[in-house]
Formats: sequence, C-alpha cells, structure tokens
Amino acid sequence: MAPEPPPAGWRRLHVSSLFFDAGRHAASLVLWAGTAVFVAARSQEAWFLVFLLLPLLEALVRFASFRYALTEEQLVLREGVLVRTLRHVPYARIQNIDTLQGPLHRLLGVVEVRLETASGEEPEAVFRVVSTAQLAELRAGVFGGRRAAPGPAGEERPAPFFRMSAGDILLFGLLAQKGLLVLGGAWVALHELDLWGALERRFAHEAEALEDRAQALDAWRWALVAVVVLLFLQGASVLWSFLKLAGFRIERRGEDLRTTCGLFTRQTASLPRGRVQYLEVRQSLVQRLLGRASVRALTAGGESDAERRVARHWIVPLAPRRELARILAEVQPAADFEGVRWRAVHAHAWRRLFVRAVLVLLVPVLLVTAYSPLLGALALVGGALGAGFAARARARVLAWGLGDEAVFLRDGLFARRMACVRFEKVQSLALVRTPLDRRARMARIALDTAGASKAAPRFVIPFLGLREARFLMRALERKSAALDFRW
Repeated sequence: MAPEPPPAGWRRLHVSSLFFDAGRHAASLVLWAGTAVFVAARSQEAWFLVFLLLPLLEALVRFASFRYALTEEQLVLREGVLVRTLRHVPYARIQNIDTLQGPLHRLLGVVEVRLETASGEEPEAVFRVVSTAQLAELRAGVFGGRRAAPGPAGEERPAPFFRMSAGDILLFGLLAQKGLLVLGGAWVALHELDLWGALERRFAHEAEALEDRAQALDAWRWALVAVVVLLFLQGASVLWSFLKLAGFRIERRGEDLRTTCGLFTRQTASLPRGRVQYLEVRQSLVQRLLGRASVRALTAGGESDAERRVARHWIVPLAPRRELARILAEVQPAADFEGVRWRAVHAHAWRRLFVRAVLVLLVPVLLVTAYSPLLGALALVGGALGAGFAARARARVLAWGLGDEAVFLRDGLFARRMACVRFEKVQSLALVRTPLDRRARMARIALDTAGASKAAPRFVIPFLGLREARFLMRALERKSAALDFRW
C-alpha cells in the first residue's frame, strides 16, 4: 500500500460542514430534544438536557476526524477516532463525480460531493461539504490525467450541446405522473399502517359531514371533482419536473460529460464518456407520437441516491427525435443507430412471441369462460388474433447489428428500445438455449457489462437461429478479446 501522505497534504472539509451535518441529523435531534425535555421535566433535573449535544457532538467528531489527500495517482481518505480507517482510491477506479448544491450551499459557496466507483451501490466517498475551489481541485486530480484538451485558450466553460426546453420539461412531468405515484403511495401507507381508521376516529364528526355532502353531489359535480383532482395531480407532477429539471443542460469538457439541472437544488453529474458501459435510447408510445426520445448512459458506478437519479439515470430525459443523432455523436460516437446494418432474428420468432402472449391471456380467458362460455370463446378468438398481430409486428422490429466498435439491439412494439454496448466493455458472453430454443433450433446471446444491474438489465439478443447465434458469439469473442478492457 502507498505510504500515508505527509501532514501538509491532508485537507479538511469546509467548516460549514458542521452546520450541514448537524442539519442532516435534524430528525434524530428532535427525538433527542423531546426525550431530554421529557426526562428533565419528570425528574426535575435539568442536566438531562446535555443529551441534546449528542447529535452536534457526532457532527463535530466527523469534521475533526475526516481528512483527504490528493496524490499523483490516488485519493486517500482518513476518518474515525477510536477506529481509524485509511482508504486508498485510485483515480482510474473513480467512475463518477456528482454534486448537490442547494440555495444555502450556493450562498456559502460550498457543495456536497459524491464519488462513485464500481465497488457497489453506495458511493465510495461523500464530502459534506467542500468549497467550490476544493471541488475544482478534486475534479482536476481525478480527471486531469485522463482528459483531452479542454478547448481553445481562454475558454473556461464550453457551450452546452443540449438544453432541455420548457415544453419538454412540462411533457416529461406529464409522462412521469409523479402526482399519481404519490397519491397511490399515500393510500397504501394509510391502509397498511392502519392510519385510515385512526383518522376516521379522530375526525369522526367532520367525516360524517363530508359523507353527507358527498351523497348530495350529483354525477356532474362528481365529474367536476374528479377533473379538479386530476388537474391538481398533473400540476404536482409538472411542478416536480420543473423543480428537478429546470435549466437542464449537457456540456462536454474534453472527454468528460457534465449534466446540470435543478431549480432550487442544483445537481451535477460527471460522466466520462469513455466509461459508458451501456447506452440505451427509449421511446414510449406517447414519445413516438410526439417525436421525442430519452437517452440513458450507464457507467460502472452505482445509482446510490434517488435524488440524483434524474441527472444520473437519464443523461437526456427528453429530447426531439430529430436531434438524437447530434446528441449521440457527442455522448457516444460509437452509438450510430442510424448507420448500423440491422439484421432480423429467426423467421419463426413471432411464433414464440405468440405462444408467450397466449399463455398470459389464458388465465383471464378461463375466468371469463367460467362466467359465460360464449364470452370466453369470443375473448379467446379476439385475444388470439390480437396476440398474433402483435407477435408478428414485434418480430419485424426485433433486430440486431454489428458495427465497427459496438453491438446493437432494437426491440419493442408500442414502446421502442435501442441499445448498444462497445466491444471493449464486454465483461462476459453466454450462448443460452432453453428447451423451447433447442426444439426450434434457436439460441440467445447474453452479454454482461460492468454497469449491468437490476436497474440496467443484461444485453440479450433473443430468437437467433443456431448458426447465426454461433457466428455472433464467435464475432463478439474475437472483437472483445482483441481490445483491452477499460473502465
């Protein structure tokens, strides 16, 4: 292990981290305060109030013990008092540098920083908080040796190559439907935690009056109430979208992509484009009708915080379809979906898709048949015709391709998905044959990257003819083995 840096090389967090760290423990501070005041009142001993200092003491100990140093090749972290931990994180292993800056952070000129490696879902290091000058020093240390020239002399901040318009932010909020998700979550919580009954008992008189008024409403007024509630939920979803995505832009600094967004709390996510493990373009049915698309670029770093998933999860939350080629040329030049030569899957792939759809429809058809045999027969015929049409349509879309630098996949019937993985990012390959595959002389190719997870499913090309699958397997083995793996 590398020697510990000299004392002069250690750096502290910004002194305001005491305030932010104590604020992070606000919930526990309220609990301690209530307990201390209650015990002091019962015992008439004021010294119990000293327990109020415990959360503040924790923040002070963390500030006093946390140190970091930037050496030529790695970041060194030291923390702990009784149990001291010393960690060495090579710059080459750091995947992402994300920041979070609320209004108070900006007022004080500080920022919260998270460093992620490929070691797991949790961040490798959290700096709560450092000055903007310390952030610039961190970025220079981590990315300095790997970045291309930043641009013309004197250019401190390159122009963004994509800005999300207000109309697309509004549309993203409507498609996200966060208002309905919050309402559904609140409804489930009320029932699961038995809070609904407690509220009814607490507000019994008000509930009876409200029930009498509800019974007095006619159908038109109920419809008006439903419209008002729906508009409120849509407004809440749009508000969430603007709070998260206002000012969304992407700029490129050498080989480092940086996304910035947020109305009050500003989020930034740094993404070295050479470390993109998996790139995906998605279009829902509504997005296809409106000529929009979303782009996701995944590195080996985890997605550790839901607050950052908007900036990290979607590198382009929503953009006009006509601008996609220009955006992808900046994000990942190898992702040339327009220029790839697409190859169809096995001619009988639609049969497999049809059988899957029929099996899904079987249970509801049997339930309808138990109620009415005639309706069951009609449902079976209609479902089979619909499944056959959908299976043939999806089989025509399902395709794969080999480019000079990457392998491509296209799938989806109503919602469309296109994905690509560069050969140098392939971690493992597998040729898989289920009993149905063997019967139909088919196979599927599955490959893993360092970014594969529950959030990013494996790259799988299904329903290949056996000869074609073996050809693709050999080609991927040859191309990936000829390149050195790079994070």
